[in-house]
Amino acid sequence: MVDTTVVPFQPPTPGFVRTMSNAQIDAAEAQHLEAQRNAILPDTTQFQGLAGYIRQQWDMMVRHRNTQAGWSDRLLSCMRAMQGQYDPTKLAEIRKFGGSEVYARITAAKCRGATSLLRDVYLGADRAWGLQEPDDPVIPDDALQSIEQLVTLEVQSAAMGAPGVPPEPPNPDLIQKRVFQLMQAAREAAKKHAHEQTLIAEDKINEILVQGNFYNALGEVLIDVPSFPFACLKGPTVRMTTDIEWRGQQAIPTMKPRLWWERISPFDVWWTPGVSNLDSAEFIHRLRVTRTDLNDLIGLPGYNEANIRAVLDQYGRGGITENWDSTDASRSVMENRENPVMNLSYMITTLEFHGNVQGRMLLEYGFTPEQIPDPLRDYAVQAWLIGQYLIKVQLSPSLRRRKPFNCTSFEKQPGSPIGNGIPDIISDMQEVCNATLRAVVNNLSISSGPQVVINEDRLAGQENSDELYPWKRWRTINPTVSGSTEPAVSFFQPQSNSQELLGVFNAFYGLADDTSAIPKYLSGNSPGGGAGRTASGLAMLMGNASKILQTVCANIDEDIVNPSLRELLDITLLTDTSGLLTGQEEVVPKGVAVAVQRETLRQRQLEFLQLTANPIDMQIMGPKGRATVLRAVSKGIGLEGDEIVPSTDEIEAQQEMAKQLAMMQGMPGTNMGAPQEPGAGQKAAGAPPKASPQPAQGPATSKSMGPTTNLMGRRVAGV
Repeated sequence: MVDTTVVPFQPPTPGFVRTMSNAQIDAAEAQHLEAQRNAILPDTTQFQGLAGYIRQQWDMMVRHRNTQAGWSDRLLSCMRAMQGQYDPTKLAEIRKFGGSEVYARITAAKCRGATSLLRDVYLGADRAWGLQEPDDPVIPDDALQSIEQLVTLEVQSAAMGAPGVPPEPPNPDLIQKRVFQLMQAAREAAKKHAHEQTLIAEDKINEILVQGNFYNALGEVLIDVPSFPFACLKGPTVRMTTDIEWRGQQAIPTMKPRLWWERISPFDVWWTPGVSNLDSAEFIHRLRVTRTDLNDLIGLPGYNEANIRAVLDQYGRGGITENWDSTDASRSVMENRENPVMNLSYMITTLEFHGNVQGRMLLEYGFTPEQIPDPLRDYAVQAWLIGQYLIKVQLSPSLRRRKPFNCTSFEKQPGSPIGNGIPDIISDMQEVCNATLRAVVNNLSISSGPQVVINEDRLAGQENSDELYPWKRWRTINPTVSGSTEPAVSFFQPQSNSQELLGVFNAFYGLADDTSAIPKYLSGNSPGGGAGRTASGLAMLMGNASKILQTVCANIDEDIVNPSLRELLDITLLTDTSGLLTGQEEVVPKGVAVAVQRETLRQRQLEFLQLTANPIDMQIMGPKGRATVLRAVSKGIGLEGDEIVPSTDEIEAQQEMAKQLAMMQGMPGTNMGAPQEPGAGQKAAGAPPKASPQPAQGPATSKSMGPTTNLMGRRVAGV
């Protein structure tokens, strides 16, 4: 009797054939039915709409990128140029000819030079970003109340009058002028407070960036910017990271959520092909995860545990590689990785979708009407798809409805999200240099020694014509016997054209310098004659070459640094309890400024320090102004300005102490550090004595809100 029992499909285990008895098959079927009753396996029909939409978007993006209008071939060409490898078709032609396979890695040298310049700008000692406080910060309410009380007191004092002086009616013009003076002083104090608060906030934001891998990811992106048609930085996203807390000598590992940034390979990100601006595009990021990664997601809020378990059951023993691309095989070879099509490491491919989905589709998935009030509107969502299973779907947390993908190019093309990298810009010069260098090697190998012509008819039978070595003796046959009158062995020297070919190579190498705007002396090579013969001339040339990268720095500032930090500020404002950020701050990328002004600014600071070292400027600047210049110069040359120069409060305290000491000694107070004019300490004959300044009320660091003159021109104590 033939057994017709239907066996559930089981993924084959590599290297083994699974056999089951009838009892085992019955037990497996019973377990499968019990799992369906307990809802362990999900009902995928309700997710078919959203999952099908994401799959449709993925197929459209992949088809476009792999066509002639896409950029898959360009990505492979750029990677081959960086690796110094020929295209397979070109390599087959070279091998058919039998010539040299040498590759002139000009593109790689240019890309390394551009990356070094960009790293010096964005990863140097100076921050390539900052926060700008509002130009007109809000004056605190308590300051406004103090101004109102002070003006009222002065008006009352003026109305009462001094002893023996008749009272005068208040002058409205003087009152208005006094209020304006106090408001201006309060506004300046608010600006100073906002500036100091912004500096503290910058340090806090920088700490988040350091802990969130921002600078490491940015460093990798700076390698991609000149090397590929586009580079991509993903973030900020939330990631659970392992942290160590030390309690005495005991280390306690903890999992903490952090805002995270990472570099995304241009091969692993797709977007809507019909857009000209990436802000309106839908993105798909292809991830490869392991079973351990999925196990860590079980039980976390927002994740579909039933679908995760279904993925582990269906794809866990063999992985899934259905979402592969035509570039994967060639890319894996150049990156020295396993071919993902083989997938012997059992990686599980995941599609991370960021885009807009109609509300009707989200309601079908399981969102509530409170979350999706209008089924016909589109809502920004994030979804993770493995095979046919959606393991998580959530509304986008971005307040600005931005995707966490920030892309830019070395050379941008208006109207297109894809620009040009250095391999695209100098591809023609690279090809000519390759052909010239191959010709040089082939010519050198041919002309390295004499060519030999051997007449086989005149060689003796024991002679081997394939052997050639010094002092070899040739045994030949008499011409009358062989019937040939030609010499048995003759030599001639092929002509060497290496010098002419090297001249062509150098000419196109120089053309590549001009085309890429990355001269070879940026990598340490001598520029030769002209201005490069002297140190100052070489510095001028390098400075001009750095200025050419202003456009590239502007692209990075606008497309990567600014949106990343702006999104970080939004997230920080939602959770910040310190009150350092008010929401009025603006992100100021400084990549262009650092690239252009770094050396120039330092030189100008030193010159300014020397020019102002005279009595007149010292008297105008005072100790505070001089301290500000010293801090800027010391910071520019790598010193800690706060440790060398006293703070503003310390300088004010020293000035106040000097005034008090001068009063105690019966001498007029002077500004410490400001030289006096000659004869200033000697009073002219018959000149009235100068009144000594009154000691300040309260602590030495207290600030006055404005002028110390009341509405009627009298001094008010304590103001």
